[in-house]
Amino acid sequence: MTHPDDLTRIPLAETAAAAHQRARAALASPDHRVMDAVVWLSAHLSAMEHVVYPIVRTNLPTNRERLDEQRRLTRRIQRTLRYLEQQWAGDGLAPPDPGDLLPRQLTVLIAEHEKGEEALLTSLSGITDEVAQDLVERYDRAIGHGPTRPHPHGPHGGRLGRLTYAFDAARDHILDVLDSRHIPLPRARRPQRPVGRWGRYVLGRGELMDEPVTRRQP
Repeated sequence: MTHPDDLTRIPLAETAAAAHQRARAALASPDHRVMDAVVWLSAHLSAMEHVVYPIVRTNLPTNRERLDEQRRLTRRIQRTLRYLEQQWAGDGLAPPDPGDLLPRQLTVLIAEHEKGEEALLTSLSGITDEVAQDLVERYDRAIGHGPTRPHPHGPHGGRLGRLTYAFDAARDHILDVLDSRHIPLPRARRPQRPVGRWGRYVLGRGELMDEPVTRRQP
């Protein structure tokens, strides 16, 4: 059993637990926010694979069997999320789900995944504070800019996996806009650039015509 004091040494543990909790709350919500659960879990699983699992494999080679098992469980969850997404999108190729079987199955998988994730994060309690803080910052960036849909197939590790991750993230963001899909993830706002002279002219603000014209002397 994971000791609470071990988890407090890893700042990412609380953040990861919050992602699971938000997914569970969305699944159990009376207004059926199932797609919010799909988004939260898809983003979280991708962020863990992209940011945390490579650190575990590099620094804790003895935990590779546990890590491989966690990856297999991740694939099961992603496949379940994909089926759930197909059903709610009205896909005719979606497998039948009598009696909300998929949400119940997903709730069980979330609990199992969270337990394995806690064990992996606890094993990282020996890393320095700088590395732990870097993990949190990279995880937050991955949540804000990574994939928002399940991707159970394709490479998930190595150089090809990183390229696939970037492609999936860009593709998902485009589809989210086209589908007007609600994305409950925190998004970092980019600083707005000031509008220049020609930009004001195009917007019809008229400041360009009011600015004095400086003529060059011969």
